[in-house]
Amino acid sequence: MQISVDPAAIAEIIQEVAEAEILPRYQSLTDDEIMQKKGGEVVTIADEESERALAKKLTALLPGSVVLGEEGFAKDPTLMAALNGDAPVWIIDPIDGTKNFAAGKWPFVVIVALSLKGETVMGWIYDPVEKRLGMAEQGSGAAFNGAPAKIAAPKEFEDMSGFCAQTLISGELQPLLFDIRNACRTMSHPHCFGHEYLELIQGHADFSVIGRLFPWDHAAGVLMFSEAGGIADMITGEGYRPEILKGLMILATNHESWQQLKRFFP
Repeated sequence: MQISVDPAAIAEIIQEVAEAEILPRYQSLTDDEIMQKKGGEVVTIADEESERALAKKLTALLPGSVVLGEEGFAKDPTLMAALNGDAPVWIIDPIDGTKNFAAGKWPFVVIVALSLKGETVMGWIYDPVEKRLGMAEQGSGAAFNGAPAKIAAPKEFEDMSGFCAQTLISGELQPLLFDIRNACRTMSHPHCFGHEYLELIQGHADFSVIGRLFPWDHAAGVLMFSEAGGIADMITGEGYRPEILKGLMILATNHESWQQLKRFFP
């Protein structure tokens, strides 16, 4: 199936929805506009309304497409099956970093990816506060704010900075993560995967170790990082695909750095 989508048109839709549904509620949420989903995760009225608006606009732009959104999945987990179907799938995280957003803090972003038969073909990450936009199209490279994305130059491991959501990785690996933290320059987690990807494609960070693999968090960002020249593989060596929901993924700017990170894990 051929997909004819103008990436700039999608970026415009994302920006419009952020301006209409997210920014007016930033630091203005009332208590009844902050809820909890099953499992205890925070969700806000802005998450729900922005996902609804994005789904409507994106499916109208691409007839026959379907939506896999974080908030829709929370209510109907069977939606994940769409990734293996024949229809193009819009993978949406209406607010990545909801915990930050709900607390009136930055960073938070909007993430959208377009998948076809389990493969990410386009991706967008938009930071509505700082007006930062990452975009990528499979085989056509990645861009940040209209210029080619640029990952960090190779460096010694002790000089590298990266990300890891340590609390989202299985307990038996925790000591190994401390080993990485002690060996590199810095390792942090801003509670927003999309922000991490934007930092990576600007060359502000060198690596990421990821143990929670929901597609709305990673499909767009992995495509961007890969199209910018980075390595984003599962620790097994398997390439990342949106339907992979378990395992450990390592992102690094080059093969040598990727192998250095892998050696921390038996």
